[in-house]
Amino acid sequence: MFKRWLAAVGLFAAFVSATAGAAELREGTDYKKMATPQPVAQAGKLEVVEFFWYGCPHCFKVEPFVEEWAAKLPKDVNFRRVHVYWPGRTDIEGHAKIFLALQSMGVEAKYQQAVFNAIQKDGLELRREEVLFDWVKKQGIDLNKFKANYNGFSTTQQLNKLDQMGRDYGVDGVPMFFVNGKYITSPSMTGREDDSALKVVDELLARERAASGKKPAPAKKK
Repeated sequence: MFKRWLAAVGLFAAFVSATAGAAELREGTDYKKMATPQPVAQAGKLEVVEFFWYGCPHCFKVEPFVEEWAAKLPKDVNFRRVHVYWPGRTDIEGHAKIFLALQSMGVEAKYQQAVFNAIQKDGLELRREEVLFDWVKKQGIDLNKFKANYNGFSTTQQLNKLDQMGRDYGVDGVPMFFVNGKYITSPSMTGREDDSALKVVDELLARERAASGKKPAPAKKK
């Protein structure tokens, strides 16, 4: 009986700890609910989706915080980056194709910061193929494989998928973070281009985890 009581106390303490920060969130200020909730990609896992654009200076400022945050995510969280694509925006299309090519090769996370630096810091016009391919080669990326994916037959289909996903999520600016297909937050909402939006994300994840009765998951090992 005593052991059961201790177990109950422990579960209650974990619940309070997980929800204490989440209770301080202000709906409509720190976050808002999605008009149309979206399914998560991996059943049984919590999910965070970030929509971004390589050409966005705000995304660039937030990216180092995202990198650090993603490296320490608990094992029960699936994090997905999605490059925004709005048809008619040729300035965005070229960057989206870079993301899709790297993603097809399974190295988009590895070169995420490098692409941002090339565009935002070094001023390289990676939407010009001669500049892009020279940069890709210098990064040690297999140029032939990259070209095959960059100019591949499926590129148009993949761009259409990015477009549709942006519509489904109601993306009207970047960067934006979506938690478990239910909530939206962003630096424009928190008013800071640092890790403030990610702290909101963490609290929303804690809320979702507590609501499902799951214990806090351990962080990934570096």
